[in-house]
Amino acid sequence: MHYAFIRGKVSARQAASHPDVASAGPEGEGHAAAARMARLRRLMARPWGATDRSLDSEELLVLTRADLIGAIELGHIYPVFQPQISAQHGGIVALEVLARWSDKGRHHAPETFIGSITSHGMETLLLDHFLGACGRVQTRFPRYAGRFALNVNPRTAAAAGFVQGFVHACISHGLDVSRVVLELTEQTRISREGEARLLENLNALSARGMVISQDDFGSGYASLQALGLLPFAQVKVDKTLLHRARHAERARRLFSSSMDLARSLELQTVAEGVESPDDVVLARSLGADLLQGYAISPPVPFERLVL
Repeated sequence: MHYAFIRGKVSARQAASHPDVASAGPEGEGHAAAARMARLRRLMARPWGATDRSLDSEELLVLTRADLIGAIELGHIYPVFQPQISAQHGGIVALEVLARWSDKGRHHAPETFIGSITSHGMETLLLDHFLGACGRVQTRFPRYAGRFALNVNPRTAAAAGFVQGFVHACISHGLDVSRVVLELTEQTRISREGEARLLENLNALSARGMVISQDDFGSGYASLQALGLLPFAQVKVDKTLLHRARHAERARRLFSSSMDLARSLELQTVAEGVESPDDVVLARSLGADLLQGYAISPPVPFERLVL
């Protein structure tokens, strides 16, 4: 099922009418509902930061199709903002918008739900909510002139109607498209038709002034293939390269070579995973344009954001 960009909220009545919930009966009762709630309780019982590997794919499927919609609409899945600063002058030039899930004081690692949101076509719903949060940041901090970076899976970005829906959502939330960075995440295998549509969609967004960024650059051969195919203006170097460069000369040279390649293609570079003052010095010395990580700032919710 594909969820288009959705205006407004999903009510409890609408959520109850969802096919995965309604199949249990008019009141959402019965064995299916009981099993669904049992699975949800198992997820909610996990401690902070725990990767819920006990949930198999079937359980995540059930959670995704019913409970995750409600979690997004009720604000249990919510955005946090992590600054990206200039390596030269230290000013904030962008905020990456990341997803967190918290309910009744319990927090759940993104890897327990992000993949499921994407695989069932709900990423556009999440993006719409996050664009709304970016609009609120813009209203609260009118002097902030930086960009907002949002992650999107290639399959989502390759969907028919994605460009129109995304641009409409930006406009609806008062955002200039040119202030949005679209970070293309893992290189999911897609069909040739999908690749052609992805290229068409990203070219259309780039032509409107949107910055297209490649996430986790240097993590595999596929990233080099994509770099030659898609209209990237920015690359985010995989954080493991920086971490290895702390202690290994070969890794340091590899990181530096990634910076050189990006510069030769006139691409802006982001060093993520900057976790200490030494990382800041290292990333700067190796030529990164922007820095992101806990040494700069942890991801913070809207209420704690200071610009």
